[in-house]
Amino acid sequence: MDFFQGDTLTLQGDHKVAAAKPMTLQDRILQIDHIQARRFTKLTGDSIEIATQGIIRHLRACARMDGNPDASAVREIIDDALNGRRVFAETSNDLLAA
Repeated sequence: MDFFQGDTLTLQGDHKVAAAKPMTLQDRILQIDHIQARRFTKLTGDSIEIATQGIIRHLRACARMDGNPDASAVREIIDDALNGRRVFAETSNDLLAA
């Protein structure tokens, strides 16, 4: 079995597989929108915790549904964090529990 690991691709035999590079949340937000990345760096205290949780949930939902993260959603998460509000998306499990 041939194995070569480059910057972006890993070759195994005849298959090409995208190699995952570890990335900070700040770098991931920067890929989505540089303005929101700059706003995120200015957060402190509870607001950074709230924004981090919300953005991670948004990124997971986008990955699960095979969609692209939305800059306006990240902006709203940061705005809500600045106002001290935690916002959670409803899941199908939440609807069944109600």
